[in-house]
Amino acid sequence: MPLRVPQQQVVQIRKFLELPDDKIQGFLDALSKAGPQFNVFDLAEEVSGSLELPPDLTLGIIRVLVSAYLTRNLQQAIDRFIDEEVFPALKRANAFSGENIDAQWSKLRSFLIPALGLERSVGTAAKAGSVLTHHERIFAGARIMTDIRPIFHLNVSDKPDAAMIVHMLRMTQRDNHGERADLFFALDSNDIKVMKALLDRALKKEKTIKDIMKDAGVTVLDPKLVY
Repeated sequence: MPLRVPQQQVVQIRKFLELPDDKIQGFLDALSKAGPQFNVFDLAEEVSGSLELPPDLTLGIIRVLVSAYLTRNLQQAIDRFIDEEVFPALKRANAFSGENIDAQWSKLRSFLIPALGLERSVGTAAKAGSVLTHHERIFAGARIMTDIRPIFHLNVSDKPDAAMIVHMLRMTQRDNHGERADLFFALDSNDIKVMKALLDRALKKEKTIKDIMKDAGVTVLDPKLVY
């Protein structure tokens, strides 16, 4: 199936092509100096500090880059992908204005090829979310509903003398197709304490791993709600 460029990306590309060459080079320089980020929003925020560009344009072009990065077959050379798939798709989407298409394409091509090779910034922002969520079942949310359950006498008309507290944990999961399902677990206070201890221990292990990775020169990204 031929590559298709979404209309919102076409709008951002047209605005980008209106920039002078030094602004485009500055964008590329900022991307090359940027550190690893979890998503396009964090990457846009980091590079925008050194750019005098509208924030929506900065984010829009980074979205274009990440989309192209994820679309390319990694066995395919970047320049071939750009020339054989991206260029025809942009022409079909009328991303170029006027008659001087060759000059506009040359300007854009000289940005896209090196930008798509920036694994530290563009590549990380493109892949981090997928690496985090590439599982059969993914946690999507939870809620605990707490109830009291009286212990009735043989004669249920008599006032109960005792009761138990039950916590109902509802966990929502999703799969890689976006389908959601709920699981329910009955918990008592001992179960809550066990779970809290396990979660506290997990956070301590996470901190230890982060410290080890920091010493090794590896940036551990903090997960965000969107990617």
